Amino acid sequence: MKILIIDDSMMDRRLLTRTIEKAGITCEIIQAPDGQEGFKLLNQYATEICLILLDWQMPIIDGIEFMKSVQKVPLIADIPIVMVSASSSEESQKQAKMVNPKLVAYVVKPFKPDNLIAIILPYVKQV
Repeated sequence: MKILIIDDSMMDRRLLTRTIEKAGITCEIIQAPDGQEGFKLLNQYATEICLILLDWQMPIIDGIEFMKSVQKVPLIADIPIVMVSASSSEESQKQAKMVNPKLVAYVVKPFKPDNLIAIILPYVKQV
């Protein structure tokens, strides 16, 4: 199983990866710097991805547009998504949930590692 991290910040992708690895989660982690690249990886590994960690504010295709595109493709529409964003406004959280009613969680950066792992664990199969 794979976790797809989509975030334009390399530092944030590394932080998410380290958080997951330190928790002992053994899923392979694949990364994309924007929604366009994320969509390519998602299509390539659709049957292997168990969870997507998605930033909102990115160039080319942002997190909201990414979720809209995912909703249109039945094969990938049910892959769980956790939005990890610097925007802490209630309006942003409502908008994300409105675009994707299946959104697992909305996590505000900086996040507490234990809280993020508690959200991730139900969606990953440990070997």
